[in-house]
Amino acid sequence: MTKAFMFAGQGAQKVGMASYAKHIKRVKELFEIAESKRKGIVDLMLGGEQDELNRTINTQPAMFLADLAYAYKAEEESGAPEAVCGFSVGEIPALVYAGALSVEDGFELIDTRARLMDKACKEHGGKMIAVIGLEPEKVEALAGGLADCWAVNYNAPLQTVVAVGENSSSEFLAAVKSGGGRAIPLKVSGAFHCPFMREASVGLEKALEKMSFKEPKMPVYANLTAMPYEGDEKARKALLYKQVCSPVRFTDTVRNMLAAGVDEFVEVGPGNVLTGLIAKIR
Repeated sequence: MTKAFMFAGQGAQKVGMASYAKHIKRVKELFEIAESKRKGIVDLMLGGEQDELNRTINTQPAMFLADLAYAYKAEEESGAPEAVCGFSVGEIPALVYAGALSVEDGFELIDTRARLMDKACKEHGGKMIAVIGLEPEKVEALAGGLADCWAVNYNAPLQTVVAVGENSSSEFLAAVKSGGGRAIPLKVSGAFHCPFMREASVGLEKALEKMSFKEPKMPVYANLTAMPYEGDEKARKALLYKQVCSPVRFTDTVRNMLAAGVDEFVEVGPGNVLTGLIAKIR
């Protein structure tokens, strides 16, 4: 049996997440490091206001901490995995868990990512819309016919998320309805994983220049390629900073992991969104 940990992404956050793991030594150390770099983030995660936690600038560092806390707890309960992946923001805690980044650098990176993406959202606006019931090729065709509209999250065979500018969102919703699909606007602060995030990608590249990015101790499947991280340090860093303005290929990631022999997926993070997607992919 080959087990993989899946690190949850933005949208799964909830106040009190990871509370049950806060007594674990590694989790205590993790929280202390985070507090030394951004005071108040642990209290916000464990007992703050949900609306404040939902702000991108807070969500991403909080999810980083929660994902790692859940992973440490899962390892304590059932052993370490043989491979890992992370959905969007979850890719950074996955890399930390696999030893590619230190906890200190990982938290600094996620905090920088959150600030950069928050800034990009305020500058460009935009929305994320989940499309249910249509093949990804159909969604791509609908998006391709509009300005500032891109298929960006390939979640499952019949579930694709689109990033869209404010001026095209109504037209895209109508196109999905006429095409026989169901469109669900997501509660996020902007349009992620699309060209609106190019400035954030450049900023993340600069942040990574100062950090050591080691070869992971286990396969870490990248959102950008749906394949394990490989290549030299420069190539590995590129997979991470380019991810911010590129699609998340979760369906292909899961299929590639299955082909590599993974037969047990453990979601580490609050909720069970990724577990539900796995059931639709297998």
